[in-house]
Amino acid sequence: MSKQWKVWLANLCIGLYRALCPRPGASGPGQSFSRIVVFSTTALGDFMLNTPAIRALRVRYPDADITLVANPRNRDLVSACQYVNHMVFWDHKAKSVVATIWRLRKRRPQLAVILHSKGPYDLIAAVFAGCSYLVKNIYDDELPGQERWLDAATWTRNEGHLIQSKLDLVGHLGCDTTNTEMFLPVRPAIGGPSAKIIIGFQLGASQPVRCWPIEHFVALAKALLAETENAMIALIGSDKEGSLATRFMAGLTPQERQRVVNHVGQTTLVTLVTVIHGMKVLVTGDTGPLHLAIALKVRTVSLFATASPKKTGPYQDKALHKVLRAPLDLRAPTGVERVHPMASIRVDEVLRSVIDLLRGATPVPPQSLPEDPRHARRTARPEMAVQAVS
Repeated sequence: MSKQWKVWLANLCIGLYRALCPRPGASGPGQSFSRIVVFSTTALGDFMLNTPAIRALRVRYPDADITLVANPRNRDLVSACQYVNHMVFWDHKAKSVVATIWRLRKRRPQLAVILHSKGPYDLIAAVFAGCSYLVKNIYDDELPGQERWLDAATWTRNEGHLIQSKLDLVGHLGCDTTNTEMFLPVRPAIGGPSAKIIIGFQLGASQPVRCWPIEHFVALAKALLAETENAMIALIGSDKEGSLATRFMAGLTPQERQRVVNHVGQTTLVTLVTVIHGMKVLVTGDTGPLHLAIALKVRTVSLFATASPKKTGPYQDKALHKVLRAPLDLRAPTGVERVHPMASIRVDEVLRSVIDLLRGATPVPPQSLPEDPRHARRTARPEMAVQAVS
């Protein structure tokens, strides 16, 4: 079924439901909503970009019962979120939408805040769960036709940052939109100081065009290991990126391999937070670990080509971060750049950026890290308890 037919069918279903079950009157942003459902069902990085809006909702509605609909791949990280009461995990697919609706109906939600989810199933789930007021952040690649059901919306069509777009959305509800810092639901394990300078490499990304060539990573590693005697390279990535790590290691000498720690496919999301927190600098494309590092106030060199750093790059603590973007908007890519647009970001540019950040690196004091979510629930809101529903 094409996307347009999906939208048409979704509108038909929602229209029939609304005809049979009219919305209660007098609902609006001034209403004191007591039961809210928040949709953030896409990738890890998307969830991190949504966190300022989630916090703003809790501040605006301190006594509300908030349910977070999240991607099951992010379960380990989001389950400890101190700003929500309940969890429902949904892969945003049509075959599981009915089960998701029934789980949400048990919570009797009044307001749906769709920060990032897959249309048109997100609106079907929200409406059939009983929400009478709907707000949504609409992405560039979504087909039009469902705006009629929304009471408020923001769009990502301009060059504005996604964090601000989500905050502007909840701003329609009267939320404070000034705090743009991302938060992590879990705290890293704080160890003693290390004599080694750990430089992280995130080798993979969601799409091949977002990956910096492995040969470039190898050349960067050789230069950094030669530059600093106590430097170590830490590789991170999912189990699907194991072949990238293998290719990277094959490009090093046996002596250089002794100074590389390979975490690719070896960490949960929770332990990944601790690994990233131990880094002095992380070199990465536009991926989830970039946003984890930003939230942890770990310095980053982020590499962009097809994605826009104005939308998904660092939006807080900008002095800690260096953004390098392939200059493909100045000319048509040719040859290898058409297949690997990130290849035009030179190794010497990244090397210089890493060294500059290392020279200014200072450890992040533990008190500047996010509050322990378990402590927050125990002291600030003792009645709250996270309920995870598979």
